[in-house]
Amino acid sequence: MKLRHVLFKSDPKFRKKKKYADDESDIDDDWIAAHEEQLEAKDIEKAEKKFAKENEKLVEEGQKAQKDSVLKEAIKSIKEEYKRLERERGTGEASLKRERPIEKIEEAIGKLDDRIKTFKLQIEDRDAGKEVALGTRCVRCSSSTRV
Repeated sequence: MKLRHVLFKSDPKFRKKKKYADDESDIDDDWIAAHEEQLEAKDIEKAEKKFAKENEKLVEEGQKAQKDSVLKEAIKSIKEEYKRLERERGTGEASLKRERPIEKIEEAIGKLDDRIKTFKLQIEDRDAGKEVALGTRCVRCSSSTRV
């Protein structure tokens, strides 16, 4: 979704192309918001662990440990990034951290579309497998036992 919005922003002609016109996701905004909150918490936890590990390494090498302000700055940048994502979510406009050529964005959208299709097929296959497993019957004894 984000890549499509960047593509539309760079060249409005892409809005008319059938390939990019349809929403690729059937996920609602509430789920996306909850998911982003979870990712933010994980990123903050990673930053804290990395800070602790780097401080241990510095102490072992006989150097001074980093100040807490380094950790606070890292957490602040993570929170700012997720606030930016939250603002972008409702507007239909997005920006990337670094600019990419249009061809690269199109290629990335294609790859993500393929991944989405693959995951949907896997889910459908898994669900079909459950139905088959639950519906099997033992032919010899004509009872509904699992095989």
